[in-house]
Formats: sequence, structure tokens, C-alpha cells
Amino acid sequence: MSAALSTRVKDLLRRDLRLGDDADIADDMPLIGGEFDLDSLDVVMLMGSIEKSFGVKLARDGSAERLFASVGTIVEHLGRLEAADPPVDAGGDPAAAAPAVDLAAVLDRLPHRPPFRFVTALRSVEPGVAATARWELTGDESFFVGHFPGNPIVPGVLVTEALAQAAGLVLAAEEAAGAPAGGGRLAAADVRFRSSVKPPATLELHATRGASAAGVTAFEVRAHSGGEVVAEGTLSLAIG
Repeated sequence: MSAALSTRVKDLLRRDLRLGDDADIADDMPLIGGEFDLDSLDVVMLMGSIEKSFGVKLARDGSAERLFASVGTIVEHLGRLEAADPPVDAGGDPAAAAPAVDLAAVLDRLPHRPPFRFVTALRSVEPGVAATARWELTGDESFFVGHFPGNPIVPGVLVTEALAQAAGLVLAAEEAAGAPAGGGRLAAADVRFRSSVKPPATLELHATRGASAAGVTAFEVRAHSGGEVVAEGTLSLAIG
């Protein structure tokens, strides 16, 4: 086992789990079901951190419990990824051969309907990877009556919901491409708001898929309006 990799993984765990710099973590200490007792959201968060910190892509095949059995299993897996040869593209540009996506059909797979659908149009989608959508606000929406009289502002909770729906379209497109049906409901969100949005306005919604574990999938999300970032952060969708 690489001592350097082990140290980096332990530092990442101390930081993300807020254990403190002096927390003692043994290489064989159980991470799931042990003293740490990581839940599915912890695992999704840590998978995303590992991918960013080590520049790797972790499998989304339900193997998270084996991967996060201990620090040792994480280090062993990272060691195998470092030693592996990069994949060879034997068939040219796969993106060029990918079939066109029916954006309207994907949007129709979103289970939400007015007045609780906050995606007006799906602009682009890469099934299982990322989506860009749009929410057009006219100012006539019913929630502006109370939020706020004489000073209408789009509620932040609805911006978050719109971003979650954009993330759901990533999964809907994957399902349309033949993946098992699952859908997704908002399980957790950490979205920071940079500025308020006043109608009329167009919100550009971006969602990029991150790690998946134990039935929960993480996304990085961002909303633009008028060329300005108004909200960004992460959220997780529970599948099924």
C-alpha cells in the first residue's frame, strides 16, 4: 500500500468529514458500519472529492460499499487506477457516432407538470453526463403574488428545484437511451445564491453528473441570468 496515497486519503477524510487535523484513522478502520458509519450522502460527497483530488473516475456500478470498506480499500483502488493504461479508442470519435437526442421526448420524461415544472425548454443533454435547460419567467407566475408584493423576486427554493429538475433530465436522457428506469427526487442540496432574480427573466440551468453511490447521485449545478451566475452548488438525487 502506498503510504503517500494513504496520507492523502486520510487528509481528505479529515477535511470532508470535519474530523479535525489530529483525528486518528487506521488503514483498516471500517468506514461503513464502523465508528464513522458513512451514509449514502457521505459516500457520494467523498466520491466526488476523490475524483477531483486524484483526477480519476470512479465506477457507478454499486460497488461503493466495497470501495469504502476502509482507507486501505480506497488506496488499493486508486493504486490500480494509477497503474492502468488509458482506454484506447478503437472506433474513432464516439461522440460523432452517437445518435441524436430527441430533446422534446427527454423533457416529456420529466415527471413534473405545471405549475410545478420549472424547466421551459431543454437546450442540450448528454445522457447520463450533463444537461442545459432554460426557465422562462414572465412575472405572471402565481408565487410572485406573495414573494413579494411590489418587489417580485424568484424564490431561492424554486431556483434550487429548477436546478434539480435540470439534473433529473440528465437521468431522463440516460433512461431514454436505454438505461434502467429510475428517475430521481431531491435528497440534499447545497446551493449558494449570488444575486436575486427579478422577472421577467430567463434562467439558464446547468447540471453535471458526479458520483453515484447507494442509490444517490450527486450533481454540480449552476444557474445564470443575464450572463451572471445567480446560483451554484451541489445537489443529490435519490434514485427510484
